[in-house]
Amino acid sequence: MVNMEFYTYCNNTRKMDLTSQVRAFVANRIYNSKFLIKALLFTLFIMLSGVGAQEITPYSSSNESNSGLLKRAELLLDTDVITSIELSKKLLSKAQSANDVLLAAKLHNLLGKAYKKNNNAKKSLHHYLQSSQNYRTLNDARNQIKASINYVKILLDDKRYDELASSIETLLPTTLVYDDAFLIAQVLIIKADSFYKQKQYNVANTHYTSVLKYLTNKNVEIQKQLGETYKKLAQSHKRLKNREQTAHFYKKALDVYTSLGDLKLMARTLNTLAEAQRYLDNLVVALGYSNQAIEIHRKIDDPDGLAKALLGAGIIYRHINLYEKSLEHINEAYIYYKKIDNALGIAKAANQMGLIYTRLRQFDQAEIFYQITIDLPKRMVEEKTLASALREMAVIKLESDDLKAAMQFAKRAYATYKTKNLTSYISTTARIIANIYRAQGNKDQALEYYRESLSFAKKTGSKLYEIKSLTALAATLVGIDTNEAITLLKRSLALSTQIDDKLHMLYAYREIRIAEKLRGHISESLRYAEEEIALTEIIQNERDEDKLALEKAHLHSYKMEMELEMLREKEKLYQLELAKKNNEIEISGQARVISELELSKNKYASIALAFLLAACLTIVLLVYRSFIASKKRNEELDYLAARDPLTNCYNRRILFEVMNRDFLDLPQIDEYCILMVDIDHFKAVNDTYGHSIGDTVLIGVAKLLQANVRAGDSVARFGGEEFCIILPNTTKEQAIRIAEALRIKVEKAMFDEIPVTCSFGVTSIKFSARTPSELIEQADLALYEAKSLGRNQVILWDSSFEDFKLFRSE
Repeated sequence: MVNMEFYTYCNNTRKMDLTSQVRAFVANRIYNSKFLIKALLFTLFIMLSGVGAQEITPYSSSNESNSGLLKRAELLLDTDVITSIELSKKLLSKAQSANDVLLAAKLHNLLGKAYKKNNNAKKSLHHYLQSSQNYRTLNDARNQIKASINYVKILLDDKRYDELASSIETLLPTTLVYDDAFLIAQVLIIKADSFYKQKQYNVANTHYTSVLKYLTNKNVEIQKQLGETYKKLAQSHKRLKNREQTAHFYKKALDVYTSLGDLKLMARTLNTLAEAQRYLDNLVVALGYSNQAIEIHRKIDDPDGLAKALLGAGIIYRHINLYEKSLEHINEAYIYYKKIDNALGIAKAANQMGLIYTRLRQFDQAEIFYQITIDLPKRMVEEKTLASALREMAVIKLESDDLKAAMQFAKRAYATYKTKNLTSYISTTARIIANIYRAQGNKDQALEYYRESLSFAKKTGSKLYEIKSLTALAATLVGIDTNEAITLLKRSLALSTQIDDKLHMLYAYREIRIAEKLRGHISESLRYAEEEIALTEIIQNERDEDKLALEKAHLHSYKMEMELEMLREKEKLYQLELAKKNNEIEISGQARVISELELSKNKYASIALAFLLAACLTIVLLVYRSFIASKKRNEELDYLAARDPLTNCYNRRILFEVMNRDFLDLPQIDEYCILMVDIDHFKAVNDTYGHSIGDTVLIGVAKLLQANVRAGDSVARFGGEEFCIILPNTTKEQAIRIAEALRIKVEKAMFDEIPVTCSFGVTSIKFSARTPSELIEQADLALYEAKSLGRNQVILWDSSFEDFKLFRSE
């Protein structure tokens, strides 16, 4: 180590020597004026250098008091922790030599902080313990407790739970005797945190709850600790899946942060509260909290929190089937994560985008986003998030009959979940693998994975997972071992009844009815048929109620958006009013100046007025020309914005705008139909002839559809190779005839010498659809039925398509 006093001495000597030399040199050249100026500047430089050297010279213990050195060590803690440690150790040695117990206690405490900052837990523990013992010698109970709290925090961070428990048992009585509520609360929180980290959540909750009575003071620091304790209670209940309690304590935390006016903590808590309400299916309430969080995050310029809030809001919008809004919010979060290159955020947002496009059955788009997650560097993405993308890709590939790729994706996801021992995900992925084997005709392998799925489903303790595994296994066993299939289905029925899952109950009734009929038990089969019919009516009634609730959620969402828009408009009006007043003041001042100029320069008034008029006319002309050009350009942009660039059909946005406008007068609509059209085997066309020819086929089919519909009908590209045709004032019989005529024309046509066919799904407003999304879903189900029955045909929607649509997707 360099001798600091010697360094200071040498530096001062150097400074004096150089200064003396310069003075002598200047004296010899005093009569040379130019040289004199240069010499003076040089002398100033040397003197300033000496001052600078003096400033950066390390401390000299002979020139600075112990308290000053302690202060310096504390200041260095945040900027140069190594120097702070060295200085503190030297000062500690002096304090121990002088038997200065108070200074030693302070220095041990400072070294505890420094070593913690330097990630040296062993030395940090040693110094905090020594600090505590020194304060005890001085009978300073408060600082003794504080040092001990820092000591047990290190034990907690180091996961030394046995030592921590023993230390807490010693520390807590001392803290209770001292009777400082905030210190008692801190000790109990550390005790609760230790149980939380050991996943003993019920015990942790007991201790967190005991903390609350010590945090009643309205002091800001204590209130923040109260809010943090409520959040910890919420997180602990979340781990226990106590959804109601989770939401309750997040709301308590929000109330505390609101009373403190801490916008950032309010916004972050609103995010978690929205998620908790979403898990409770309180989607309207959740959306309200989420939108509040977004507004606050925007106001306080918290982009990271805003991205999380946007992602949460997007998920809620997806749950209430507002897919456009969902995409808008998640895409904004995705763009932010891309901008800051946050791989984990990119992956989560991309997966959510994929889920939305999967729900919309736009599998090409969904694949793009899942592939984004898959292509990210593995070290930068959570394995669970990556596995989710792989699993969903497997489902998409299975849907498109690419069974080889489906199996590859599913096996990769399965291996990841196995490594992490995520039982619920293992169960789901094993069931997907079994579905793929079943599609390949390999029933033995399918049964093996269905049984594995059931085994892991039981380990999760989730009845729903077990039900799904039971029904999938039973469906495969029917005809192979029908008796076992019936046993499994009855188990599934019992579990479904326990959790009141009517759809799975209905599926179990249906499959048992079929299986009993195969066994020749006709009376049993009839009994289950009666149960099936009765339950179908109940489900239909509940669906009607759910649709009504969903509509209310949509209306509430629009209402909140309108209220937010009104607030923004009020803010704009206020700003405009302020600008107007400022302009009026400025104009008033300008008018006064003009008046003075007119009085003093009257002879130039006519010329100035003429010039002003000419300028005004020029500006008016320029504005008019700009307006005409802008109007023309806007018309062109409006046309382009409404059209699909490839096929020149209306795009999806315009389709929904037209249908939403039509549905505003739903009670007055008498007849109204839509067609969903899908080009059969279009993937094969792309694979065989290339995407360029595929585009030619798409354009040709689009032109044929547009050319052969009526003047009032609208053709829109719905996505990929799917089109949607709106037929206003059309009965379902007329719609079927129109669809059949279009089908025949497509069948007879050649597109760049390539023949193709189309499948058509038809539905009518007479089937009680209340929203455009419901009408499109009916047509899509009819289209699915047309493709399932061999393609190149027209199918009208039937209510039977609804009952088992969930099982067709698995």
